[in-house]
Amino acid sequence: MTALFKKILCPVDFDRVSVPALEMVQKLALQNEATVYLLYVVPGSSLPTDLEQVARDNLRGIAQKWLAEKIAHEIVVSSGKPATGIVSAQQTLNVDLVVMATHGRTGADHSRLGSVAEQVIRLASCPVVTVRPR
Repeated sequence: MTALFKKILCPVDFDRVSVPALEMVQKLALQNEATVYLLYVVPGSSLPTDLEQVARDNLRGIAQKWLAEKIAHEIVVSSGKPATGIVSAQQTLNVDLVVMATHGRTGADHSRLGSVAEQVIRLASCPVVTVRPR
């Protein structure tokens, strides 16, 4: 059986909402023998060295817990607007799939806060799977 997804991008924002997406990424990566790219986009126009190091350390912790030694993975940290950074990473890394959490906001919360997941779905050139919190 040919694997559908060899490269999977999983943007995280270090809250519990990301857990269901990480669970899905773990399963998909094992099924497809895929490489997982864990991504954090630091909001802002520049990437302070200390903030980058904290983000990398946090992503390593996530990788150790969810991917361990069973799944090939890479850590990616960038800066900018989250949706733009995710789509840019998707294109640069040439990933086959993006799996990301969504807060599932609707109504006034959605219109006020926007939706990073919605923007990524519109702009990405590969399939995007969104996972809502339980």
